[in-house]
Amino acid sequence: MSYATNEKYSTEKIMDLINNYPFYISRIKELRKRYDSEVGGGNIGQYGVEATLPKPQGTNTDPVLNEVQRLLKMDKELSRLEAKARYIQNRWDRITDERMAIIFNMRLSGKTYQDIATEIDLSQQRVHQITKEICLLLKD
Repeated sequence: MSYATNEKYSTEKIMDLINNYPFYISRIKELRKRYDSEVGGGNIGQYGVEATLPKPQGTNTDPVLNEVQRLLKMDKELSRLEAKARYIQNRWDRITDERMAIIFNMRLSGKTYQDIATEIDLSQQRVHQITKEICLLLKD
């Protein structure tokens, strides 16, 4: 699925973004932390007996190139997750109703529909219905 910020999304995709938002944020934090720690470091070259051992044939044995390719994959994942989170963040000012805003923020915090329903004294179905209404507001 593509979640670039310049595309239009169905309410189902927006619901998916809302439901997975806590995961996106935690994964972004994790990737940034790992990326920052690894981009500053370098690879250690082989020395001693390991340097004289035969290398596998048919694969790239350049550790620097392999590390760059791995970091590029990590960077792509980070960019993709940031675009998904940014889609929600760029639109949350559209929610002006206080009850909707409370439900939306609780959902983005990772609370389940049942937890939200219990906390604000609504049925789980009503919370889900309000979340669908929020998706319509966020839709371009």
